[in-house]
Amino acid sequence: MLLMNEGIKMSNKLKNTKRNIFFGFLNKIVAMLFPFAVRSIIIFKLGMEYVGLNSLFASILQVLSLAELGFGSAIIFSMYKPIATNDLAEIGALLNLYRKTYHIIGGIILCVGMFLVPFLNHLISGGYPENINIQILYLIYLFNTVSSYFLYAYKQSLLLAYQRVDVDSNIATIVNIVMYVIQILALVFTSNYYCYIVWLPISTIVINLWRNAKISRMFPNIQCVGNVSIEVKKDIFKRVTGLILTRICQVCRNSFDSIIISAFLGLTLLGKYQNYYYVMNTIIGFLGIVTSAVVAGIGNDVVTKSAEENYSRCKIFMSGYVTLATWCTVCLLCLYQPFMKIWVSENNMFPFELVILMCLYFYFLKLGDIVAVYKDATGIYWEDRARPIVESVANLIMNVAFVKMWGVYGVVISTIVSILFINIPWSTHILFKTYFKISEKEYYLKLGKCFFQMCITGAITLFITNRIYFYSDIFSFVIKGLVCALLTLIILLIFNFKDKEFRQFAMLLKNMMVH
Repeated sequence: MLLMNEGIKMSNKLKNTKRNIFFGFLNKIVAMLFPFAVRSIIIFKLGMEYVGLNSLFASILQVLSLAELGFGSAIIFSMYKPIATNDLAEIGALLNLYRKTYHIIGGIILCVGMFLVPFLNHLISGGYPENINIQILYLIYLFNTVSSYFLYAYKQSLLLAYQRVDVDSNIATIVNIVMYVIQILALVFTSNYYCYIVWLPISTIVINLWRNAKISRMFPNIQCVGNVSIEVKKDIFKRVTGLILTRICQVCRNSFDSIIISAFLGLTLLGKYQNYYYVMNTIIGFLGIVTSAVVAGIGNDVVTKSAEENYSRCKIFMSGYVTLATWCTVCLLCLYQPFMKIWVSENNMFPFELVILMCLYFYFLKLGDIVAVYKDATGIYWEDRARPIVESVANLIMNVAFVKMWGVYGVVISTIVSILFINIPWSTHILFKTYFKISEKEYYLKLGKCFFQMCITGAITLFITNRIYFYSDIFSFVIKGLVCALLTLIILLIFNFKDKEFRQFAMLLKNMMVH
């Protein structure tokens, strides 16, 4: 009977993971294609400055969202145990705490956001479009960010903790499709940026209302009432203290880059850089579907299985995930410039040196994902509290210093250095010391092997694809893409077909497809 129950749990876990990945990919395709179309229309109808302005405001509000402090992640982690024991009262109490906290956070973001209004001009080097009021535009972005905190965003934690990310993905997909279509029509027929941007907060409100109605039907027995114990509160806020530092690090990495480019180099150069970052971030989003889909399952394993068993599973997941990241990196290396030439034209492209840097940025960032997933699942936030401070300060100092010496290249280099020499080794050491309680030597040897494979695969594939050219840029891109994708896959399979963990990952993937 015990084995039967274990089998049922594993089957449900695989089913949830497969469902989350499928609908996550569907949502991501929508979130990739439509914004791409919108971004292209903005570039060619309004100009690169508008792209830069959009990126600047998004980055500012990401910084303001630090007020969230990673509270959601701490709450979700706290839900794993009561979900495993079906303690609905405890889940409701955690949800109630989440709601109250989010209302306070929303108020803080609103106040600080309003305070920044008079200083917006100082964050832009050079000019900006004359036919818009940047203060009004910023306030629309601010309202969009704040609205979720006062509505039902906190209820999303239930979907994440119960491994039902697919529900949220479906709602977001439908609403966003409608929003993007309206935005495209507004840009094409009016060329008015206000008519475009006002639909952003409207869609956010609709998503929150729809999500709330859906969750209420799915979990009728979970009421947002009650109070958690003092011990649980202390544990949550202890984790939050560690999480806020991680959040600061993420913001420094993703948002301060844009703010510094805007302040030192101007909106036009920021727009060009963001086009490259947009492509990379799209791929990051697809890989994020995989990590988001498995993190709750890993969280359950942490509660129910030993650290030794979880380390064995970690190696399997790492082998498959890093191979996937390598495939994506090589494809980016070979296809970045051909794609940018078709999309934004040669006038808005950077030299190939930036492509190499962006690929290294992407690859090293993804190497840290496996550790990050297990840190989230095990709740190791407090133990990791010092690392984000060091990484953020170092990244910020290098950003300011390097942007003066090497411009945009300096910003990317500073991020690569902070990830490679601070984030990866420090985070890995904390996880292995605190949870696995073994040496990380084997793990680093595996990472080194993967990096070597990436370099060899990238060199071979780039050499071959660079010699492919036909009469049409688009046709050449398609053929290069097919050759690159297939050749990279073949080389990586040759490298890994004898690897035990890789074969186990392939078998796990096969089982997911079958079931």
